[in-house]
Amino acid sequence: MEKRYLCLDVGGTSIKYAVCGEDGQLFSTGKVDICKALEAFLDQVQEIYEESAPVEGIAGSFPGEVHSEEGVIYGISAVEYLHKCPLKQMISQRCGGKRVSMVNDANAAALGEAWLGVGKKYKNIAFVIVGSGVGGAVIENGELYPGSTMNKAEIGNFLMGGEKDGRLLCWSEFTLEKEAQRYSREHNKEMDGRELARLAREGDREAAGYVNEFLHYMAVGCVSIQFAYDPEIIAIGGGISANPWIIQEINRTYRELVKGQQMEYLMPTIVACEMGNNANLLGALAYYFKCGVS
Repeated sequence: MEKRYLCLDVGGTSIKYAVCGEDGQLFSTGKVDICKALEAFLDQVQEIYEESAPVEGIAGSFPGEVHSEEGVIYGISAVEYLHKCPLKQMISQRCGGKRVSMVNDANAAALGEAWLGVGKKYKNIAFVIVGSGVGGAVIENGELYPGSTMNKAEIGNFLMGGEKDGRLLCWSEFTLEKEAQRYSREHNKEMDGRELARLAREGDREAAGYVNEFLHYMAVGCVSIQFAYDPEIIAIGGGISANPWIIQEINRTYRELVKGQQMEYLMPTIVACEMGNNANLLGALAYYFKCGVS
């Protein structure tokens, strides 16, 4: 009988989960709103495990600076109560002593796409995962290298010039969701990135201005990525990857940005990721196998 594994994708607002086969087939999926405290979170994970059993082990994708071998998150995430505790050990204790693996969410998305998605034909890929912030990961020669401090390709911290209120402005300040929030404050109207993009396409000049700022910084970031890592492709993930118009506009903006500039000779291949919401789940499982847990 094929072995099955429980895969978790922990985010700032929810926990997505699935029972997965060794070949990446998803047998069941689910989603729950994440609790606001550590013990309640562990209760949630235990309940998901008990509903999913029997499984061989647990593969987790988590936000923040994830030290996988140690099983500790040391910061920079939207789920601060998970920081600086022996999380991998705590989950294992709650789940029948099952083996647990942990990997950063952007790295998980990269591994999932490299295994079964847009990256399966390539050896050198840079991933840009765009949500409320910007995450990144790099596959080099077919392998994920997180760096000496687990911060390699944390591209959301790429400086974009300038500062505000004493804080340096980085790439994560200019996501489509952040632009939508700015539009919302200006117009006292709730707006998300999808709606902002729709308004821009329909001719709303103000919406287009915010979207164009997002596109500009996406292009600037991709220039830096292409020269820093020289990948075969730059793969864009997150919610925007489902919108072909956005990917088309990023490419157009990149070409316009570098036209006549010194770096014009190097035009990257910028494409959308393919695995959607399943990328992190599958990447968590890919990491489970890669880290020698079986």
